[in-house]
Amino acid sequence: MSAVQHTRFASPVTLLREWAERSDGQALHEALFMGFTVDLSFLEKVAIPVARGLGARTAVIGDAAQGLHDPVDVRMAGRSYLHGLATCRGAFHPKAVLLVGEHACRLAVGSGNPTLSGWGANDELWTVVETEEDGSHALLADFADWLDELPSAVSLAPWAASHLAELAALLTERHVNAPAGPEGGPRLLHNLHQSLLEQLPRPRGPVDELHAYAPFVDEAGHALSKLVDILAPRRVTLGIQPRWSSYDAGTIKAALSGTSAQIRLLDETRMRHGKLVEWQTDGRRYALTGSANLTRAALGTSTKDGGNCELAVLAADTQPLLPDEGRIAPLASLTGRTIRPFTSDGRALVLLGAKSDSEGLHVSLARSRTVPVAISTSPDGSPGSWTEIGSIPPGASSCSFPQPEAPGAAVRAGCVQPDGSTVESPVVFVYSPVHCARRHEADSGPRLRYDYTAQSLFADERAARRFETDLLRLRELTAGTSAPRVSPATGTATGSVTSSAVDRWDAYVADCRRMIGAPLTDLAFGALQAGLPQAPSSRWVVSAVTGSGAVDDGMAYEDEEALTASVAVAPHIPPEQRGRCRTWIRRWVGALAASDESSAAPVSAPAPAPAPVPVGLVVANLYVQLLAAGVWDENDQSWRDGLSRLLETLGSADEPSEGDRQDPPETRRRLDAVAAVMTALLSQGATFTGGGEHDVPAARAWQSAKGMIARAEPAQAEDLMIPPEQALARVASWSEVERLIALAQKDDPGAEVVEELSAAGWEASYEDGLWEITGSFGNPVPVVSRAAERLGRHHPNGVLVRARSRNRWAFVAWAAPHLVLLNPPARVWRTYAIRPPATPESRFSGGDLSAVPGRIGTTRLPAGAPEALRKILADVGMAYPELVGRLFAEDS
Repeated sequence: MSAVQHTRFASPVTLLREWAERSDGQALHEALFMGFTVDLSFLEKVAIPVARGLGARTAVIGDAAQGLHDPVDVRMAGRSYLHGLATCRGAFHPKAVLLVGEHACRLAVGSGNPTLSGWGANDELWTVVETEEDGSHALLADFADWLDELPSAVSLAPWAASHLAELAALLTERHVNAPAGPEGGPRLLHNLHQSLLEQLPRPRGPVDELHAYAPFVDEAGHALSKLVDILAPRRVTLGIQPRWSSYDAGTIKAALSGTSAQIRLLDETRMRHGKLVEWQTDGRRYALTGSANLTRAALGTSTKDGGNCELAVLAADTQPLLPDEGRIAPLASLTGRTIRPFTSDGRALVLLGAKSDSEGLHVSLARSRTVPVAISTSPDGSPGSWTEIGSIPPGASSCSFPQPEAPGAAVRAGCVQPDGSTVESPVVFVYSPVHCARRHEADSGPRLRYDYTAQSLFADERAARRFETDLLRLRELTAGTSAPRVSPATGTATGSVTSSAVDRWDAYVADCRRMIGAPLTDLAFGALQAGLPQAPSSRWVVSAVTGSGAVDDGMAYEDEEALTASVAVAPHIPPEQRGRCRTWIRRWVGALAASDESSAAPVSAPAPAPAPVPVGLVVANLYVQLLAAGVWDENDQSWRDGLSRLLETLGSADEPSEGDRQDPPETRRRLDAVAAVMTALLSQGATFTGGGEHDVPAARAWQSAKGMIARAEPAQAEDLMIPPEQALARVASWSEVERLIALAQKDDPGAEVVEELSAAGWEASYEDGLWEITGSFGNPVPVVSRAAERLGRHHPNGVLVRARSRNRWAFVAWAAPHLVLLNPPARVWRTYAIRPPATPESRFSGGDLSAVPGRIGTTRLPAGAPEALRKILADVGMAYPELVGRLFAEDS
């Protein structure tokens, strides 16, 4: 079901409220608000909380130079919604609202900006499309096409462009799958590549009458003149608000001189901001409404040729839209000049946006500059809080900084121009795709009932008891839903369209925070967690200073440095608490294990599923901390049994899973490293081949975890290698872990990779420096990147891998941090920089090269090998012509 209506007084806020009051309780998946002027503080009061409360991923797109808000007043941008800036040679001027649910959709195209005036006080014109029951409408398909084409004519940040592309794909998919609708009806017009006037239908002769109104009429009267030339009206009525309209009486008279024209002097009880061109011919009335004023830039010029970016709806058989009120006056009586010209500074510095993810902070300019552009950040945009973090080099339009910023932090750019003047960009807000993602099932999924910290679990017996109960409850709930692992938060709306902006690892960590809380997530992933964006805290800090005497500046700085140093430290456990800690860690391990010894369940009852991986990693961290704190006496070796059982539990989580239930590679790398540390602890005072009391649990752990240990990277568990500062401390050193990893890798470094690929149905072979992966798969890029990442662990100097299936193949040369990709039929070497925690597998798992970040260069095949490939070939001992010849031997 679909319907289209023109309305004068409805606000988009009404659409949101109506959705919230739906009787079917349908969730809202996507919300998009677009306008020329944007007031974020207003939207955060009336629209954003409603849209987010309904579950929607939300975006606000506006002209880069027309924000009405003070950055200090903005609280939710970047943390709850995407705020995107757009710029073109003219004004970015469309006004639209899109709401997409599971089965319903609303699209409003009109004249109102997302401000208090545009959505509340002004008299606006809107065309509203309503669909239900998976229906669609031609206007929705037109809007999808426009969203898809928008980045070709308008500058947007890459993540904003990707967001709009995903919405376009979603609307297109829904339109294709919807039942056939009626032919004809209103259609969407835009001026990205052709002016709106050029797209008006040409009548067969003069039209009977022409009505027009807009708050702005251009100084030269060009738009009115062209309308008269195209439609040749017998009568013209032009609406004017004498005090509020922007016009020049002389040019209007000149433009309408050859017609029977009159002026309708509209009342001025409220600002009439609607834009309207309507005409009648052969008994039918046509109307063009939307964002376009009666100006050359809006109606007579395309965006690519320097005009505005406009959006309009052309409809037939409409009711009269020009208000039938106000005094009619002859054209000759019109006097005065109230032109308020719009000027755009072509030299303005425009920062389109900033995005934070696990790889750092990414910023994007509308265009590059010939001088360095300084980037500064602030927690909230207040005066005196700005800190310069680096600069964008001359000639570059984007840059990445290694340290992520908090979502919602303010960012601005500034530079000194060649003439010595300084210029600053409008403020943007750090966008986190994870924080702004659509609410999904995991948001209401199983989670711990209380918030815990390591300190509270060690010191508070009530917290320790609650934690055990919570672990048992969480294990039962996750087993009941057949989803022992955290689900990814990368979905957008229904259908096959997914979000490319949300990094899978970031989404996974966000789910962990929801399930077990931020402090325990930090424990679970240790050093991996340090680089991820965190929710901003207040920048106001109240501290108490006690003691007497002056402290010199040098001492103060030394203290600050000591506080900020990131060094693993064993907790201090008083002797009287150590017995309780030993008891509780044993019970926590029992709560995680596949068979609960404390349970009174009958023997025939099925064993409960283990708890989610992050929970197991939390308990492993707590166990290692207690060992470093010297909780067990020198002659008490009971810790070995509990640590061995815990390692078996983590080993069961290492078993492969399918589809969306599979944990991201970063989790498995952390799991492998934690297993190496735990096995290193068990190996102290024991051998893997002996039969002694301590040898048996060590040997059992070694056999069950050997595959994990062979893949482990010590840096992934550096936080668990705690200095032995406590009496009776048991700790694993870096050298011990490295020795254990080397021992696990001794047999055949590539054997485990070959076995893994074989289990996936692929065959791996090696000949003279080149690995060949063959099998049945559609896109070879994810396969070759996965194989290269696995093989690269055992060949740090570089590995050459090709994956071939039928007539498609892809080649990768990988030596961290550089990956070189060749993906025929394109004869171009693509070079990427991939730094932890990202991996080749995580970067290329989607197979869509346009969505992969980190590309640092391209080289055409005939031009020779890029620098990264030359280094790898030198280490492997293969000449470039030999490589090319072997890759293309079958093709020739």
